[in-house]
Amino acid sequence: MNIIGLGDAGCNIAECFSQYSQYKIFKINVDIEGKGCYNVPIFETAEEYESHDYPKIKSFLKGLKGDTLFIIGGSGKISCGSLRILENIKRLPVSILYIQPDIQLLDDTQKMQEKLVRNVIQEYARSGVFDKVCLVSNNSLDNIVGGAPIIGYFDALNEVLVPSLHMVNFFSNTKAVAGGIPRAKNTHRIYTVGLFDTQKNEEKMFFSLDNSRNKCYIYGVNEEKLKTDKKLMNKIKKQIESKKEENLDISYAIYPTDYEYDIGYVIERTPHIQN
Repeated sequence: MNIIGLGDAGCNIAECFSQYSQYKIFKINVDIEGKGCYNVPIFETAEEYESHDYPKIKSFLKGLKGDTLFIIGGSGKISCGSLRILENIKRLPVSILYIQPDIQLLDDTQKMQEKLVRNVIQEYARSGVFDKVCLVSNNSLDNIVGGAPIIGYFDALNEVLVPSLHMVNFFSNTKAVAGGIPRAKNTHRIYTVGLFDTQKNEEKMFFSLDNSRNKCYIYGVNEEKLKTDKKLMNKIKKQIESKKEENLDISYAIYPTDYEYDIGYVIERTPHIQN
């Protein structure tokens, strides 16, 4: 998979993905240089980033093939250049990872910009221009982490986010030993992920979705345990049964791992734009 990070948030998260060999990393930002980097001039307004022609961006992205994840944060002015940049890879299956900042820390102009960018990318995903959009809230990540020092704050959030997304990607491309991650309906292009405590049957989502229509619970279980624990399947069945709600499809997928401990994740989908 190709990973393209835009702006400070996008580039920092993209860099975290570089620890895994499955990803090819590209970063687009101001004051950036090096391999796989595209430098953007510093502009005063979001409108300037939106109208900028991004010279040579087509050649920078020319060699891309296959699935591509484009990462943006909602608070940076440079995020308004997303669509102009994405025009150059519209031939590829593109998904968006949108990071919602802490709204309370934004001024009125930034709040309007954040809402505009978030709604536009969701509209484009619903219309099929993008494959899907994954929504993540920094507030939700902060609650999961339990707070972090100011220096290294976003690093702490990304240490939860990126490995989780990687494992969901990994399991999505691996054959389950029971159940399976269902293919998303064509209308369910807006989603989030979360952590699932398989022992406590508790989930902690990375974004609070309204009107969700589908949840898949992913179990990563030690392979030896899968071979010897005769009560595990009944335990999982009871957990899944407890999650059922009206107008909500529930599924599960079980995968063998080499870890000594169990791991769990949730994929939650909706057809509705999150305002």
